[in-house]
Amino acid sequence: MKLSTKKLSTKLLFYSILTVLIPILILGVISTNTVKDSMEVQGQDAIEKDLGISEAMFEEHIEKLELFTEYNSKDSEIIDDIEEKNSYELSRIANIVDESAGADFVGFTDSDGTIIGSNINSDVSVSSLVKKISGSGNTYSIEKISTEMTEKISSGKISSVEGALAIVVSSPVYDGNNVVGYIVSIDVLNNDYTIVDSIKKATGDVATISLGKYRISTNLENNGQRVVGTAISDEIYNEVVNQKQDYYARTDVLGTPYLCGYAPLYDCQGNAVGMVFTGTPAAPFDDVVSKILSTIILIGLVGLIIAIIITLFSNKKITTPVDELKKGAEIFGKGNYDHVVSVKTGDELEELANSFNNMAKSIKEVNELMDQDKKELAVTIKDVADTMTAVAAGDFTARADENRKKNRLQKAINTAVSNVAGLIKELREEVDLLNIQVQKVEDELKSAEETATQVTEAATQVAEASSDQSAKLQEASDQLETTYEVAKEVYGAAEETVKAAEEIGENSEMGVKKVENAISRMQGITNVIDNLGKSIQELGEDGKKINEVTDLIKDIAEQTGLLALNASIEAARAGDAGKGFAVVASEIKALAEEIKKSVENINHTISGVHKRIGETMDLGLKGKDEVDKGVIAIDEVNDALLRIKESVDAAGAKINGIKKGAQSAADNTEGALKNAQDIASISEEFTATAEEVTASTEELNSIIEEIRGVAEEVTQVAERVTKKSSQFKI
Repeated sequence: MKLSTKKLSTKLLFYSILTVLIPILILGVISTNTVKDSMEVQGQDAIEKDLGISEAMFEEHIEKLELFTEYNSKDSEIIDDIEEKNSYELSRIANIVDESAGADFVGFTDSDGTIIGSNINSDVSVSSLVKKISGSGNTYSIEKISTEMTEKISSGKISSVEGALAIVVSSPVYDGNNVVGYIVSIDVLNNDYTIVDSIKKATGDVATISLGKYRISTNLENNGQRVVGTAISDEIYNEVVNQKQDYYARTDVLGTPYLCGYAPLYDCQGNAVGMVFTGTPAAPFDDVVSKILSTIILIGLVGLIIAIIITLFSNKKITTPVDELKKGAEIFGKGNYDHVVSVKTGDELEELANSFNNMAKSIKEVNELMDQDKKELAVTIKDVADTMTAVAAGDFTARADENRKKNRLQKAINTAVSNVAGLIKELREEVDLLNIQVQKVEDELKSAEETATQVTEAATQVAEASSDQSAKLQEASDQLETTYEVAKEVYGAAEETVKAAEEIGENSEMGVKKVENAISRMQGITNVIDNLGKSIQELGEDGKKINEVTDLIKDIAEQTGLLALNASIEAARAGDAGKGFAVVASEIKALAEEIKKSVENINHTISGVHKRIGETMDLGLKGKDEVDKGVIAIDEVNDALLRIKESVDAAGAKINGIKKGAQSAADNTEGALKNAQDIASISEEFTATAEEVTASTEELNSIIEEIRGVAEEVTQVAERVTKKSSQFKI
């Protein structure tokens, strides 16, 4: 179980334990480390002191050898023996000195360092040692000697170590101011435990002397045996011998922890040739630290027990009012805000209980206010819902109640409904106006259609008259040809000529009548074409009015779309209450788009009608020009016929002089024949013009039918708009 689910008393106990344990642990760690560091410092100080004692005992041993050699170097007999090179006597003295000084080798040399006499029988060369020591200005040195020399002068050979470490004392022998020789004492330290045991006896610590990194004298033991010939770690060797630094540390020596100190051993030239070591076991120091740590742990446990007792007592003082607060919170959570939390502690818990009571009182007041607001909101929502339901049903006379205190939503909805109602009313009026204009267009189309019918009939009559006239002219032409032939034979057929002249007179009169009739018909065609032009022009003006109406309808449709968009926005702001109004606004917007598309189609069709009307007016003007030309031609035919009649009358009056005028009659007859042929040609042109007028009227009828189709489409759109808008009650 997580700590967060524990009781407060458990948490307080837990945190109290932590409060006690953490300082105890910190204090214990700090105290332990402090004691440990202090013990290590004390141990290091002790090791430094012991190492100093070891170095002092080394020097004491060296001084002892130096004292013996220096004392004998002043003996006059020895001086004489050296000068006389008395080997026997010097060897005897060397044995005596060796027994007194405890050295492994005592020898007397000449000034070059050559042995004259010594305590051993073997030849040993010490000249290099003598020269090295005397050259350094000293009388002693700690030197590494060869294995060969070691074997000759002592039993200090160690199998795992090359050579040996020895204390070499070389005291010069003077005769006056002249050096005549040297007394050399060598004490081999390999397997010589005198110094290390003296150090242990004096300090109580173990000691070791090493040549390089190998132990040559030590009182460290392993299984009862001194560990000579074993190696020291490379780290220590590098620090002490190579770096020529003292070394103090806690180190494992043969598996046992020691507080150690190492110091380098120098020859007379300052070269580190070995080390001296002193060390004390770390166990006593560790025991002290362990005892201190145990004491701290004991103190911590006692403090922990005391803390638990105090915490349990204080928890009861804290958790009792907290439980009361918890109980009050649970009661508040169930909705009972009349409960009063009673805590009389005189501290923050009592203040918290009072805050709980005040909070409960505030929540109760807020709940009462929220209940009142809910009731008002329910009334508002019902009012808005009723209004929008009526609007959705098409009743735009419905209005929300604006007499309430919070009436912002009602005002917005009423404004939107009023705007849409006004828009629908304007749309109805414009549709009614459009119906009136469309009816006018239909009336004008009927008038234009009647006029076109009259023009067609007149043109047909003109064509028939022209065809009949052409036939008559052809007949007259044939008669003129006959007259021409008769004129040639006038001498033999005078009576036939008189008859022919009478027939020509009759035909001339008939031709004049036909021509006059044709002129009258042509004048009627001219009037019809003029009326047709006026009707077409009026039709064009009506088309412009239709354009103006359609533009107005298009503007109204765009305004309707904008108002529908605004209504949709207001409905979206109203939320669920505006959904019904949003549906109505969407329908109005769709209707406005449909009207806009229909108006655009009407404008496109009317533009085509305007173009056709212009072409028809051009054809009407052209037909009128052709009719005028036909009238002129018919006038010429009339003049020709009149001249023919006059000629026939003259021929009848002067029948007796026909012989004389036969040639003239033939000429006149030939001219009349030409005129008749011209009249026939003009008649054919007139017929063609009548046919063109007929075709123009047919095309005009087609245009009228197209305009009627557009008018019907406009009427259908207007009827749909009227039907849609009639669904709404304004």
